[in-house]
Amino acid sequence: MRLKFLNGVRLLLCWGILFLLFSTPVSAKFYHTNSPPIEIKQGWQVHWGDSPQNEYGFPLWVLETPKSPEWIALTLPAKLPPRSREKIYWLSVPLPEGNWPFPSLYFRGIPNLLEAYFQGELIYIFDELDNQGNLKAKEGEFPIVPLQSNGQNSHLFIKVYHKNNLPIPLGMNGILTIGNKPDLIKKLILGDSIKIALGLLFIFCGMLPIAIAILKKQWNIYLSFGLVSFLIGIYTITPTESVRLLFDYKVTWTYIHHTAFHLIPVSICLFFEHLFGVGRLAIPRRLWQIHLFYAVLALILAGNRILTWGTAALPTQILGILTAITLIAIAIKTSLRGKPEAKIFTFGFSLFLLTSVHDIFVYLSPFHLWRIQLYYWGMLVFLLCLAFILERRFTEAQNYLKAYNLASSRFIPHEFVNFLGKDSIIDIQLGDRIHQEMTVLFSDIRSFTSISERMSPEQNFNFLNAYLLQVSPIIREHHGFIDKYIGDAIMALFYHSPANAVNAAIAMQNQVKLFNKDCHETGYPTIQIGIGLHCGNLMLGTVGEKQRMDTTVIADAVNLASRLETATKQCGASILMSEETLKRLPNADRYAHRFLGQIIVKGKKEAIKIYEVYEADASELKDFKTETKPLFEKAVRLCDRGQNMEAREILLDLQQKNPADRAVRLLLFRLDAEESKIN
Repeated sequence: MRLKFLNGVRLLLCWGILFLLFSTPVSAKFYHTNSPPIEIKQGWQVHWGDSPQNEYGFPLWVLETPKSPEWIALTLPAKLPPRSREKIYWLSVPLPEGNWPFPSLYFRGIPNLLEAYFQGELIYIFDELDNQGNLKAKEGEFPIVPLQSNGQNSHLFIKVYHKNNLPIPLGMNGILTIGNKPDLIKKLILGDSIKIALGLLFIFCGMLPIAIAILKKQWNIYLSFGLVSFLIGIYTITPTESVRLLFDYKVTWTYIHHTAFHLIPVSICLFFEHLFGVGRLAIPRRLWQIHLFYAVLALILAGNRILTWGTAALPTQILGILTAITLIAIAIKTSLRGKPEAKIFTFGFSLFLLTSVHDIFVYLSPFHLWRIQLYYWGMLVFLLCLAFILERRFTEAQNYLKAYNLASSRFIPHEFVNFLGKDSIIDIQLGDRIHQEMTVLFSDIRSFTSISERMSPEQNFNFLNAYLLQVSPIIREHHGFIDKYIGDAIMALFYHSPANAVNAAIAMQNQVKLFNKDCHETGYPTIQIGIGLHCGNLMLGTVGEKQRMDTTVIADAVNLASRLETATKQCGASILMSEETLKRLPNADRYAHRFLGQIIVKGKKEAIKIYEVYEADASELKDFKTETKPLFEKAVRLCDRGQNMEAREILLDLQQKNPADRAVRLLLFRLDAEESKIN
């Protein structure tokens, strides 16, 4: 508990120092001094070998002024040529003059620094050696060390370990600096600011797609991109002195840093696989599997100190270079096939590799040209390229989804999807359903079987599609939607008002007249259609099983509308509607209609009253039906009561006046049939 409290206090103090450093005016920061921090580049000397020690084990060289010829002059930054037999060398430099209230040294740019001595005292220990003379595994120390005095012209002695035969880069990643302690802390934080800012940006850009992938449970390109960005962010931010200082240089951060390092190639290969596919040889998958296997092995070996972290990282570096070359080759090959995403990936990844090679060259080169690190900016450009690819994929997915929804709406009406409370057909699940009052319209081409027998299959499809092209838009224009095509039949639903269904039926009959004129000119047969209308409660939903689903409408109203369409043939009407539909019309008198009697449809015990809508009839026939409507309906009611003789007289009179009224003719035929059965 006390440790957590101390960590919290340390974190609070560090942020407080940051606030003071960046908010205090410049004049206040240098209140007692005019001396800014000084980078010590001149006056350096190097001495190969270890210093002799006195009887107390104290190095003797730090007690004298370095004047012997074995001390070689040096100016930083520099690449120090190695000596194969020597693993220890000493550096010495006189401290410059300056006036600092809190004089301190900021140690940097000296790899494998062991100890530092000033004015005959040990002031700093960074790395340590074991009994075999090798470096111990250590997390590091805070690099800013306070001095007891300014110590102008006093020599600073530094003991350094050299572990290989490569040139030693002194001052390449910063130069030893002396100055006021608050100014040096600010310098340290500013030096880490770019890495911290980029690291936090990478982490944020990674967490967002990871969260989206987890919420949507889609382990695809979003997750792999998020992992790439998140791991690069962790790798960028964990080695900074500011982060290590805040968390007291715990070994946990080394584990986190190297875990991110070993997993970055895994995430990049995963992203590549999700982006371009596995491929015939599954090379990207094999690569990330190899990297993942070695990542676990390296963390175990280094974590148990069987290998050093640097030694464990070497195979990942070598394999990473080979992996990068392989992925670039595959991306180039893919881009030649016309995939722009492969070109973007190749550009970003190549730039990332070039900046990495640049930094390695600067680090290993015996010539000091410049000290600019481009690696992090290369990572930024690479991630921006990946983000651009991801955004491009997202846009393509959105466009594809829109096109898919548009295409699917040709098979499943979007109104049906909306009724189920879904945004897309993708959201529909098996068993989704809803109750709704609607008007059902059934239409069918009369005697289409005999018509189709006279045409070839191609002509049948062309003729049927030409007919549907004429009548289907009418349904949509009247706020209805087509539930399904059943051969030459149409089943449509109207959810606003039964008047929309009646208007659509009238418009369809009028459109068929125009269609017949075109058929006559092109040699196709003319047609007649019957339409049945019924209003009632429906249940819309999905039926089937997981591998095959379909939308359907389950209700007695559907069956009744279908039976009414069939009854148009027996009743001599072009449009029939039930009494329920008539009652729900807001203004039924505006439609030309008449009562046709009662019929018993299959599946129903009680007879239902039906009405003919003759609004689409020829004007002469329409006027006749309107004029004779009272007499006709009287004859129908007489028939229903069994008074066939009186009904016959009226119907014969109507037939004589206008033989074109098919309903009259069919009623007379029905009466004749009933009489013949009696006789």
